Amino acid sequence: MKEKALNIIKSNNNMPLFDLPVDFIVYDDITSDLLKYYESFPCKLEACIFAYVIEGTAEASINLWEYTVQKNDFVVIVPGTFLQIKNVSSDIKVAFAGFSSSFLKNVNLWKNLAPIIMQIFSRPIFKLSDEFGKLIFNTFSLITQAEHLSVSILSTQVAQHLLGLIIDTLVQALEGNLATCSKSANTREQQILSEFLQLAFENYHKEHKISFYAHEVNLTLSHFCNVINKATGMTPQEIIMNMIIKDAKTQLKATKLPIANIATSLGFPTPTTFTRYFRTYTGTTPQEYRNSK
Repeated sequence: MKEKALNIIKSNNNMPLFDLPVDFIVYDDITSDLLKYYESFPCKLEACIFAYVIEGTAEASINLWEYTVQKNDFVVIVPGTFLQIKNVSSDIKVAFAGFSSSFLKNVNLWKNLAPIIMQIFSRPIFKLSDEFGKLIFNTFSLITQAEHLSVSILSTQVAQHLLGLIIDTLVQALEGNLATCSKSANTREQQILSEFLQLAFENYHKEHKISFYAHEVNLTLSHFCNVINKATGMTPQEIIMNMIIKDAKTQLKATKLPIANIATSLGFPTPTTFTRYFRTYTGTTPQEYRNSK
């Protein structure tokens, strides 16, 4: 059952976490019946998700940004993303590939994503041509059929090859103008940016100082800041701030955790420090934001 394979870890107070109980799963026929189940709550993804919309539409909140996905859209959701599915059409059909957090620990996901990392960071939805959309669907469909063989051919090695194939196909689609997306930075900038974003997703809740990230990528602080600003149009501090604020807003709206607990989870020494930081960047206090409609 798909419902059992898509493992949601929930509690009364904490943000639900989405992960997979196996290295990877692939389906070519996800429909509204299953997607509607996830309309009731936002969750934070531990897994990496690739979804191709075959038919229909859906509205989704991805890191608090609202999107409408439709036919031929290819959605890339990286670990650490906050996701809520909304308003799924009755005719929607999605092909889906997911890779678990435990699997991703053994592959360099961020290095593989380097050629498209800025596009994913700014807008994780790609419009594919019919040609490449069909290729993605056929790939997912082939793996789905293989799962039903009496002798399984699916393995960790297959998962690694599938992940590489998905990313390579998307990169080729972009380079061949068969998908809509802005151009990426040069290779060295991509490498530094991908390293930074991986570090940021893994550490923003405990490391707020930009000097930490510059040190981890072996650059001087000024050089590091210049590279990130050139590649993204944002400073590293703004990127970290956006991650912290998005996490805070999602916890404030989607959970009943005390503000002191949220402050601790995001690396602030006291609730007062967190409140000051939140108000500086949002113009409101955490409690005021929680109480707002």
